[in-house]
Amino acid sequence: MTAGGSVAKTETIHTDNNQLLDEKGGERSEVQRYYEIARMKVRKKRFSEALDALDEVLKANPFHIEALLLRAISLEDIGHLEDSKNLFEKIILNFPDCSSAYREFGRFLLFSENSPATAETQLLRGLTKNPQDAFAHALLAEVYVRTGRHRQALLHLEIASRFRTEEIRYFEVCAKVLARLEKSMEKTKDLQQTLFSHAGNRAERAFFRRAIRAERKGKKERPAIKRYFRKVWF
Repeated sequence: MTAGGSVAKTETIHTDNNQLLDEKGGERSEVQRYYEIARMKVRKKRFSEALDALDEVLKANPFHIEALLLRAISLEDIGHLEDSKNLFEKIILNFPDCSSAYREFGRFLLFSENSPATAETQLLRGLTKNPQDAFAHALLAEVYVRTGRHRQALLHLEIASRFRTEEIRYFEVCAKVLARLEKSMEKTKDLQQTLFSHAGNRAERAFFRRAIRAERKGKKERPAIKRYFRKVWF
């Protein structure tokens, strides 16, 4: 079989699988190993191999919710938007109580389809399941600032700031919203400091500052910020 065929891809997965075991130590379930491999492949933007690993997870467990969501996100990243959307809808149908499914579908609708109205619906549904989802509140703030509802945007950023999250994309969204709000509202400075204090380490705090600067200056600095967030968000 050619180098681009499925055998070569499988061999690559097994090689990385062995490396993963060496790094983490000990035995792990086959399903979890393939899921971790998929996350690693996504971080490296090797989406085809990530999807192969996710196929292995879903063969063993078709209801692995994290793998299904990562598959939908990976399809979105490679531009298969219709397939991604269909999968998000299927996930929500099969897992109606999964708050992160509504959040990720809302994010997809907002950023990939530029549809703030439908994004708002999904984000609000997710927040009824998990009112403490800081990232969902930040995304909802992005919806409101895009649609001119600045007071509601500020309110949801304030709510988001009450909860901790390890979701690195949260800080990028907060930076976007804050940069747009500070021109029209005075309360953003204290809120920015609160959100900044939530950054888990020095690197995250530095990039949060850079994200704020990039939004203030426009698009000039955004590519570097996006590369950083793409590198660390999974």
